Amino acid sequence: MYILIAIVFIAELIIALNLILLIVKADKKVRYYNQCAGAFNPLAQTALQYARCKVSEFNKSFACIFEFIRKKKEQVIFKTLFMISIYAMLIVFKIKMKKASKIYKLIAVMRDLALELAV
Repeated sequence: MYILIAIVFIAELIIALNLILLIVKADKKVRYYNQCAGAFNPLAQTALQYARCKVSEFNKSFACIFEFIRKKKEQVIFKTLFMISIYAMLIVFKIKMKKASKIYKLIAVMRDLALELAV
């Protein structure tokens, strides 16, 4: 009976010793990974700042693109309205004043000049 108790006690000691060794190994690995994380932290901080900078530049470039598109849209609308008004004036002058071809030619020259300046 005492031999059984001694065998169980020795088995418990062996299991406890193995658990303690595993805990010590895990503790060493955790310390190692903690040191790696501590060394990596400044690098990660720098990388995050760089990423923030790139994202803000990307955002600014999109804002510039949208501003450029808005300006081009305004220019196209202005040129379209300008051409419509010039052609309307030309049609009105041509219909009402068939004998006033000099005025028609003058307006045609003004239109050509406006097109040269608008482009």
